[in-house]
Amino acid sequence: MARLTQLMVALLFSWPSLALADSDGYYCVGRGYVAYETRFAASGSQHVLHVLRFSRAGGIGQVQDIPLDDFQTHGMSCSDRVIEVAALSTRYLVDVSVPEKPRIKTLSASFEPQRTPQLNLGNWSREGVTDLEADGQQGEFQLVISRVSRQIAGGIEHYTVTHLVRRETTPGGRILAAQKLFEGIFLEAVHAVKPLDLPRGGG
Repeated sequence: MARLTQLMVALLFSWPSLALADSDGYYCVGRGYVAYETRFAASGSQHVLHVLRFSRAGGIGQVQDIPLDDFQTHGMSCSDRVIEVAALSTRYLVDVSVPEKPRIKTLSASFEPQRTPQLNLGNWSREGVTDLEADGQQGEFQLVISRVSRQIAGGIEHYTVTHLVRRETTPGGRILAAQKLFEGIFLEAVHAVKPLDLPRGGG
């Protein structure tokens, strides 16, 4: 808990003035990379698979954007070579073994939750810290999801920010680098419930 608190303090400097950032934000993790998808952006609607690689020698790399067909994602899974993005009745298999030339193959298949987990790093994520597998030491690279909430008129506003961070592996090691993957706000509407005026029973 102390580690998560320290990371939140380091990464959340202020409450930004943001429009609603609407994104599916499903993700999966392979050895040395994290992949996540978005369907909505400020510049317009486009479905994109983002791949971010990391290593001890190269640190955190540049995000690679791979365009996808427009479909509702139901889950994702990652292996060393292939990212599987599952729609309701189609599987999109993205071969990233050659980063410069990703290849996409589609298969007709029903969605299987046990095959493609529904992990989220966007508005519907759960805050926490996840160690990522790479060629360095355990805990060198982490996925950090932080959330701050506040009460406003009409409900609760949740601010979520997700980073891939690299940190020293010594106890209490400081953050060496961070790449922001997601930032957004969503409103959890809270409606007042008017008590029912029930008739009293007669005596």
